[in-house]
Amino acid sequence: MRARSRLLLTVLLAVATACKGERDTRPSALAGGDLERPPQRIVSLIPSVTETILALGAADRLVARSDFDTDPVLAHLPTVGQGLTPSLEQLTMLQPELVIAWPDNESRSVINRLADLGVTVYTPQIQTLADIERTTRELGDMLGLEIAAASLIATIDAELDAIRQAVADRGRPTVFYVVWYAPATTTGAGTYVHELIEIAGGQNIFGDTPGLWPTVSLEEVLNRQPDIVLLSQTEEIRVDLEQLRAAPGWRQLQAVRDGRVLQIDADLYNRPGPLVIEAARQLARCLHPDAFPDGPDQ
Repeated sequence: MRARSRLLLTVLLAVATACKGERDTRPSALAGGDLERPPQRIVSLIPSVTETILALGAADRLVARSDFDTDPVLAHLPTVGQGLTPSLEQLTMLQPELVIAWPDNESRSVINRLADLGVTVYTPQIQTLADIERTTRELGDMLGLEIAAASLIATIDAELDAIRQAVADRGRPTVFYVVWYAPATTTGAGTYVHELIEIAGGQNIFGDTPGLWPTVSLEEVLNRQPDIVLLSQTEEIRVDLEQLRAAPGWRQLQAVRDGRVLQIDADLYNRPGPLVIEAARQLARCLHPDAFPDGPDQ
């Protein structure tokens, strides 16, 4: 479990390499040369970008997937391994025209090798809602799907605005988002998850802490006493309420004592892409169930 928790943190830290810059007319993170035409053979090693490609209607252009791409639409595709350290041999055998890779030092040798072979590599930096919009627009430009990209961006903006309005006049419960509990790792300001909490009508208790994914002391968590604890879960990494109630420090949190602990799907909340709508709506319903009287499908 510790190894898998480190893997989850590694992925989050890879995402955290994002940095903001002025928008250009072409992607600023291309290696191996520009695309002369919209690519028809694509490998995406970033699950959130894979989901964006699906949302743009370009699933037929994907020729492989990573181990973390679990959408049934992709089940027939071969896997090239983990997103940060894919099999270069498998990648080259697939003869992709475009590979989308993490902008991370651990991926750098693969990126450089593919670029040397003449494969165009796109390394988007995705950390915030603004980054989701920029990446979607850049993908639309590269794939010749500009209209679909603009439509997707407009849909995301409209849906998130509707969620903001639904919870606008309500109190804002304080939220402690737990990436991992040993050591306690959370989200700071400047991240997609922080923005999700704000949109859903909550207040991130560590929104004032330096760093995107800081490790925090339990003493500081106890000092801040969140109203709600959100536990990020995967199929392999699961922590339940009873484990927290038995853990030193954690059992002293009033939210843990009172059972105000919500288990959430890490694959949904830690992937800044088109599923942001579903994540924000789900979280808003958890924080303000009375704001959505028509049920989960409305």
